[in-house]
Amino acid sequence: MIRTTYILVSTAAMLLVAAISTPSVAQSDYNGHAAAIEAAVPGYLENFLVPGAAVALIEGGEIVYEKGFGMADIAEGKRVTPSTGFNIGSISKTVAAWGVMRLVEEGRIELDAPVQRYLTRWQLPESEYDATGVTVRRLLSHTAGLSLHGYPGFGPDDELPTIEASLSGDTNGSDDVRLIMEPGSQWRYSGGGYTMLQLLVEEVTGRSFADYLLDAVLQPLGMTRSNYTLTPEILAGSAEAYDEFGEPTPNPRFTAQAAAGLHTTVHDLAIFAAAGLSQGRGHDPGRGVLKPETVKLMMTPAPASDSSYGLGYGVSWFEDGKAVAGHGGANRGWHANFQIVPETGNGIAIVTNGSNGWSVHRQIYCDWVGLQTGRRPKCPVSIRFPIVSKLHAEGVDAAVQHYKDLKAKDFDSYNWNEWALNGIGYLLLGRERPEDALEIFKLNVAEYPEAWNPYDSLGEAYLAIGNEELAIANYEKSLELNPENENAAAVLKRLRGE
Repeated sequence: MIRTTYILVSTAAMLLVAAISTPSVAQSDYNGHAAAIEAAVPGYLENFLVPGAAVALIEGGEIVYEKGFGMADIAEGKRVTPSTGFNIGSISKTVAAWGVMRLVEEGRIELDAPVQRYLTRWQLPESEYDATGVTVRRLLSHTAGLSLHGYPGFGPDDELPTIEASLSGDTNGSDDVRLIMEPGSQWRYSGGGYTMLQLLVEEVTGRSFADYLLDAVLQPLGMTRSNYTLTPEILAGSAEAYDEFGEPTPNPRFTAQAAAGLHTTVHDLAIFAAAGLSQGRGHDPGRGVLKPETVKLMMTPAPASDSSYGLGYGVSWFEDGKAVAGHGGANRGWHANFQIVPETGNGIAIVTNGSNGWSVHRQIYCDWVGLQTGRRPKCPVSIRFPIVSKLHAEGVDAAVQHYKDLKAKDFDSYNWNEWALNGIGYLLLGRERPEDALEIFKLNVAEYPEAWNPYDSLGEAYLAIGNEELAIANYEKSLELNPENENAAAVLKRLRGE
């Protein structure tokens, strides 16, 4: 039942570099770093079925290198350049946070004020929790106790809902935004919280969110090819998006712009990343848009965030204790990442135009960490990607056998979990290949017989091919393992005619 959605969050799990797998890598200047990146990236693109990528390196607070790799548009033969446009998913939140913090600096909003003080067009539904605890600070740090992790986006021909309608559940499948735990009690990632901040910006400024961010953050920083609105100019300079099989996929559009909608280039993303650092020529963090102390606060772990998230920035540490700040982002067809080290003034920005791009930028980032610290962290690949590649090339039977072979012969090179296989199964269901999906879900059940979700997914596949008897058996097993599985209970009730 639970479909794996690859909306990337910059978490300690992604950023921590504790497990070391390779010997020391000699430190070098940025030319050496660039040479290492250039040698590795083409192979990563090929291995993970991602058409293109662009990478920028920052040294001493300045952009010192940027380069495009692979194809921006396969059909048109257009290659990626540093000026090619990409959607950057949840990195949109970090840029949006700069806009919110500028309003805080101007005294137009208070960081620890209840957000409902500023909202007239929409309010949180009533719940057992006190909504006055939903403050601007907690929304920025994902500690406000809200639902709605992320957004799938809408198609190119869909009519976009209003912000109010989106917050109330018109999200193309992501449900509504509501208070589901005590505000300030723990960290829970909520893209919906950033949609509330988007509404706050509009209510406080009397302008559209995209226009305000353009004037308050993007243009002052010099991000001239960036916009939260997909204007004709932005689209004309954009790469095409590609799915898990390396085939074109529609570019998702968003009402939830603050959470997922920013379109930019690797050059502009590097400008933004560098704006959080001191620069060799004497420029302070913030670059005149924010005060240095505000930027420092944004990169400081917030209360109740498990020391992993500030105000719009994910936070972690190198093995040697140096702090790292940044964010990752992903939407259908797009993946991106930026990370900076305030102590050294160094950083990296990566954008890709494929649904498998997470593995590409993950490996590039690990290479960069090795060049920064002298030791490359161990960065195993999700088992999802070699299986998808084999599935695309040779079919489902070959993919299942490839999974078994890799598990027997190369176990330590991959991350193994039920969600990877589950995601492949739903990928196939979405492409109207239920028989192939069935085989993947069967494999998942065999691999994880004590997990409830694989049985639920297998039941859905059996329904897709019209076998209600086996669908019922698998939904019953899922409900036995997890009596709180509301989906299984609802489907069983319907199938039994109750």
